[in-house]
Amino acid sequence: MESSDHSDQPKPAGQQDGQPKEEEENLKGEAFNYDDILEHLGQLGKFQLRTVLWLCVPALFPAFVTMSLTFTGGVPDYRCFVDGCDEVESQGQDGMDYFSPPWLNNTIPGWEGESSSTDNRIKRQCYVYNHTWNNVEECLAGSDVGIDQEIQCSEWVYDDSIFGSTVVTDFELVCDDENKRPIPGMAYMAGNVFGPLLFGFLTDKTGRKPAFTLCVFILFILVTGAAFSTNIITFSVLRFLSGICNIGFFDIYYVWGVEAVGESYRVVVGFMFQLLFTAGSAVLGIIAYFVRDWRKLHLIIGVPIFTFVSLYWMVPESIRWLIAKRRYKEAKELILKASKVNKRSIPDHLLVIPYQHLSEQQEKGMAIFTIQAEEILNDEKRPSTTKDSTENSEEGVMDILRSTVMVKRIVILMAAWFASVMGYYGITFAANNLSSSFYINYELIMLVEIPAYIFGIYITDKVGRRLTLSVGLLISGVGCLITGLLPADQEVTQVVFSLIGKFFISTVMAALYAATVELFPTETRAITMGICSTSGRFGGILAPLLADAGSRIDPAFPYIVFAIANIAVGVLCFLLPETNNLPLPNNIQEAIDMEKHTFSLRGCCKIPSGEK
Repeated sequence: MESSDHSDQPKPAGQQDGQPKEEEENLKGEAFNYDDILEHLGQLGKFQLRTVLWLCVPALFPAFVTMSLTFTGGVPDYRCFVDGCDEVESQGQDGMDYFSPPWLNNTIPGWEGESSSTDNRIKRQCYVYNHTWNNVEECLAGSDVGIDQEIQCSEWVYDDSIFGSTVVTDFELVCDDENKRPIPGMAYMAGNVFGPLLFGFLTDKTGRKPAFTLCVFILFILVTGAAFSTNIITFSVLRFLSGICNIGFFDIYYVWGVEAVGESYRVVVGFMFQLLFTAGSAVLGIIAYFVRDWRKLHLIIGVPIFTFVSLYWMVPESIRWLIAKRRYKEAKELILKASKVNKRSIPDHLLVIPYQHLSEQQEKGMAIFTIQAEEILNDEKRPSTTKDSTENSEEGVMDILRSTVMVKRIVILMAAWFASVMGYYGITFAANNLSSSFYINYELIMLVEIPAYIFGIYITDKVGRRLTLSVGLLISGVGCLITGLLPADQEVTQVVFSLIGKFFISTVMAALYAATVELFPTETRAITMGICSTSGRFGGILAPLLADAGSRIDPAFPYIVFAIANIAVGVLCFLLPETNNLPLPNNIQEAIDMEKHTFSLRGCCKIPSGEK
């Protein structure tokens, strides 16, 4: 009842019954502190919900662009075009199978038995007997053709049972040119390395709205333009630039949406955007099933992107960004608009524009401001009495690198990011190699991520970050290993274990962000996060290369590589300290002190509760 203790504020909003709450808010509230404002505005009112829902509209498209190469770059089965035999078959005569007519045993070496060995595959797909065929009857009858009369062909016939046309068929990336097939995928992932840096800077500099609009316009041109590519180099360059823009596209609306809501809803909103990415990947599989021409598919993906320019007028600028840039007038207008939509009132003292406040107070206000500024400057110049504050002002990346404990931590997490991203994309891209039910397999590989993310969020808080990372990587590795070791005729079992591998690597991805953020001190958290996640992008660059090797060498090969990487890194992650229920470290010494929470056989899952 002693409300008078704090009632000497310049502008009390009233002194009756429920005022202690208002007075407490006056005490803790700062002008244009958005978290304080949200206490009154509501952490997820109609205004913020409208913003988030509008940003959900484009949230399917980053998945479309990322995963499109699974279909546009699909590798169908192919064989040599047999002059004199295929010319008749191309007209659909005699009702024979166009791709596998009965005369292939007589015209293409190695066709009989259809062995999966690399040498035999090359013969089947790249060589024909050097013989002149005049009609189908002659092709069916065969001829005395010796092994030394084989020649490499220059035209091919493609099996269109899974894919219609792809960049592989249009640009003839077969036989001697098959080593060019991974280039578009690697180029795209390389673009992902530079995208966050470029658009992160642009977004912070110009704002979410203009950066997003520019990104939308460029991405529309790149994805749509790729449909008109005339060679693999042009297509790969456009994929590289798409990789830069698409990751920027995702990051901008992700940050924009998370910034719109209060702390209680940030995880939910971020998780929703991740789920929409997965949903977009699954939707793309359905579209690609019905649209099997890669150019049409690119147009279907690219053309609608331009419509997202309209969000410039539909979604307000991030209020947090406006406040951070001290554009208080614009921020105030949006906050007042939000208060009307949410039917909430905002205390006036939270919306006092600093420079406006000073001009109204004139000399008195300026004098107060000057005195306060001088006091702050004097405090900063005064030698700190605490060791921690001194250290904080000087800590940087070089200080991290001088600590063997922190270097060990960075190396382990770089390996974890590398293995996780490589496995995540690699298992998806390698879906083409596992079974004849390509589209069903792809949908399962994508949809398994939804329960994996939910499980990951739950288990990360339940058993901790370290066990989630280590055990998740180990189980994913074992799933990939079994997938690789199973015989080719065990398609269903292969798919099941590849899904297990994808489930747990997705779980690891859900925990990896939290673990990385929590293991490094405040001053160097952003840069160390960038270093670790960038290593994951290099894993993403290798993923399409390994998937392609699986289609050319052995379908088991990429899964064995994923298994070795995941199991090895899973063991390494046991050396990380547990961070669950621990405060974030403010400086390097606090981060080093977390080593006492490393794995111990005596108390493997226990976290001391009373320690700082």
